[in-house]
Amino acid sequence: MKICIVTTRHISYNPRVLKEADVFAAHGIDVSVVTVNNNAQQARFDEAMMKERKWRLVTVNFRREIKSEKLRWLFLSLQEKIFSVFSKFTYRYGVAERASLKGFSALARLAKNEEADFYIAHHAEALGIAYAAAKNKGVRFGFDAEDFHTGMSESGSPSDKDSLLSFLEGKYLPHAAYITAASKGIGEAYEKKYGLAKTTTILNVFPKEATTVTSADFPVKFYWYSQVIGPNRSLETLLEAASQIDAPYELHLRGSYCNDAYKEFLQTLIKQKNLQKKVFIHPPIVAERIITDASKYDVGLALETDVSYNRDVCVTNKIFSYLMAGLAIVGTDTYGQKDIFSHFKKAVLLCGKNNADELAQAMLYFIQHPEELTVAKRFAKEAAEERFNWEVESEKLLTLLEEKAGVLQQGPLVLK
Repeated sequence: MKICIVTTRHISYNPRVLKEADVFAAHGIDVSVVTVNNNAQQARFDEAMMKERKWRLVTVNFRREIKSEKLRWLFLSLQEKIFSVFSKFTYRYGVAERASLKGFSALARLAKNEEADFYIAHHAEALGIAYAAAKNKGVRFGFDAEDFHTGMSESGSPSDKDSLLSFLEGKYLPHAAYITAASKGIGEAYEKKYGLAKTTTILNVFPKEATTVTSADFPVKFYWYSQVIGPNRSLETLLEAASQIDAPYELHLRGSYCNDAYKEFLQTLIKQKNLQKKVFIHPPIVAERIITDASKYDVGLALETDVSYNRDVCVTNKIFSYLMAGLAIVGTDTYGQKDIFSHFKKAVLLCGKNNADELAQAMLYFIQHPEELTVAKRFAKEAAEERFNWEVESEKLLTLLEEKAGVLQQGPLVLK
């Protein structure tokens, strides 16, 4: 059997695709991943990760930083802008697809060239590509929702992008053989919005990894990470909470600044709060080093807010990286996080969203109670080893694929 995964991100920043491709390949499935190559640094990470992979990576290359690809980047950028203008008047005739993704047509050609028995789209922008390639081969496709893509606007009202993606999801999702979601809340949101049959939750967990759960360190080391260090990620609330704690501790943040303005803002805020000797900022790392790196700390911070509907219902992979690394967790009470935290309550202290006082109290509790912190760390690792790991979740995915493999011979898709 051959499977083609279509995504719109670099694989080094897309651990969900990596895990999916790896598990399929480990079970003897011929796997290809079709995606974009639009960032030189991320491409270097991709190359390093592919050295030990048993599947193929096929990319559309348009890195602005690479001289030989700059002209193509310019052409695709212009093309995207033109279709974005057209999308103000109509979404039909392939306009929405091309307005949603730079390099759509080139990516679609690569996907159609793959001789696959099944296609899987990751991200709503890839739906049209997976659908068209599947139709071309007379097979079916699935969709994986890592987020509720049309609920990501932080303005309080739907954006133009939300409207575009709503059109694409409404057009293609009813034809999917299955839909998986990264949290119960995300799946429920898709079911409700599009009247879909029940989705399958595949959590953003990690493969089992041997790490030693150590006793609470002194000073206690708190850890937060994300691909992006920027606004609406509770960092301002975190620094306010940290400034209230009159005790030894370290606060470690990992990620890339969204822009220079926010970098300056955050560094100024750290100085204003007199936290220069307590806050340490680290650059991003590839997905395969996340667990090992996290195991150096004591408490993982999962500080989601309800700044968007998606943020309220999602369950990010940082939670499961903390568990696998053997970290206790301080987390906020969003819908998605409360649901998942209920399965390992002894590893978590809960605090209110955007509530610096409650966050400070939770952090201080772990600082002042090192024995309870050590117990919480052990409960976290136990939860990861017994239930919240990729070995368990991947079996759900393989079973789902096996069940849907029977529809592969039903003939070509017809979009009405």
